[in-house]
Amino acid sequence: MHPILFHLGPITVHSYGVLLIIGFLIGLWRAMRVCARRMIAEPVGSPRRIHPDTVFDLGITGLIFGLIGARFLFVVLEWSSYSKHPIDAFKVWEGGLSLHGGMLFGILYLIFFCRWKKVSLYALGDLCAVSWAIAYAVGRIGCLLNGCCYGAPTDLPWGVRFPDEQHPGSMTLPSHPTQIYATLFNLFFFFVLIQWERRSRRDGELFYAYIGMYGVYRFIVDIFRAGATSTYIPGTHLTDTYLVSFAMLIISLTGIALLRRHRPAVKDAP
Repeated sequence: MHPILFHLGPITVHSYGVLLIIGFLIGLWRAMRVCARRMIAEPVGSPRRIHPDTVFDLGITGLIFGLIGARFLFVVLEWSSYSKHPIDAFKVWEGGLSLHGGMLFGILYLIFFCRWKKVSLYALGDLCAVSWAIAYAVGRIGCLLNGCCYGAPTDLPWGVRFPDEQHPGSMTLPSHPTQIYATLFNLFFFFVLIQWERRSRRDGELFYAYIGMYGVYRFIVDIFRAGATSTYIPGTHLTDTYLVSFAMLIISLTGIALLRRHRPAVKDAP
């Protein structure tokens, strides 16, 4: 593990935060690049004709709200650990984000932003979905370097020993590097969404598709995290992530079905 990259005088630069920012910048660059191309190719009045500055504004402010949501939900779920030292809830650079919370707050802010700026929610949501996938893939490498969000013990040859969250100062048994699983899943989603983006589709399909993809990925990965850095609901063999991920899949399938029933298919201008 390499949680600290380097020091700049009294300032400690954490790998977790650096990888989050790198992932964010890659996703933002990608979305702005697509917008710049569409400003030339798409006719005036097209919902896809979104100015790159609009995406930049959404990205900067949305990052803040997403981080607040991700940290807020994580602290709520882990309140037993923070109740004795509430100030630790603000130490985001030490890790501890619930990406379900980040996605929820991010979507709520996206809805508000689109109403405020009078921009198509689905057209902008599609851009965000593709960018989120690549940003998330990079950001999870930060989790690996930080040594958090690991999985349960495994006998597989790629098992990794992490600093044990339950027993500070000791190391875990060889465990599933679920951070790498997350990166691989989301890289795959990124390339699927890129191909989907080039085909005839309804605005909003990518937005709903990634919600479902994320739900499937988290459900699968939580199987390997359960009992380690993901806890079961008392009296059940389910984690809270299982339930949320299942709900996300239902929302995704329902949303795509409704779009295909009520909206005509369109395709980006060449």
